[in-house]
Amino acid sequence: MPVLSEQRITMATPDRRPFAFSLHNVTISVSDLDASIDWWSRVFGLKVLAKSRFEAIGADVAFLEGPGFHLELLQPADGFRIPELTAEPPAHVRPIGNKALVFRVEDLESVTQTFRDLGVTTVWEQMDLGDGSVSTAIRDNDGNLINVFQQGASPIG
Repeated sequence: MPVLSEQRITMATPDRRPFAFSLHNVTISVSDLDASIDWWSRVFGLKVLAKSRFEAIGADVAFLEGPGFHLELLQPADGFRIPELTAEPPAHVRPIGNKALVFRVEDLESVTQTFRDLGVTTVWEQMDLGDGSVSTAIRDNDGNLINVFQQGASPIG
């Protein structure tokens, strides 16, 4: 009868990570790469760093740069929509997976007005989140949810 060896699992703790890492980028699949580049540049002022073809996954790709982050946009040749992933809140939290890209701003009223001026699709405007903070949620040109909030909602600041 084989002897099972004891396995130890190293758990990450607040004082120690199991390995060094940093966030490289966030990725969104899109239906039209050029239209999405235009939308993110127009609405959030992101700048294109690179645009190419990613043959390994059969997709065109663009990397955009924002303040302190990179956004990767992928346009697969055979992309398709799953309606539940872009459901209206609060049903949007039911499918397991990514929910929203979230930005924090200092002046949500001004940002919300900018969204109005740009004709951005709004899910809600300046919603009181019940803890002293407010949030405006929008959708990008492919219907992906983006939440923009003013300090107070996040328990981590």
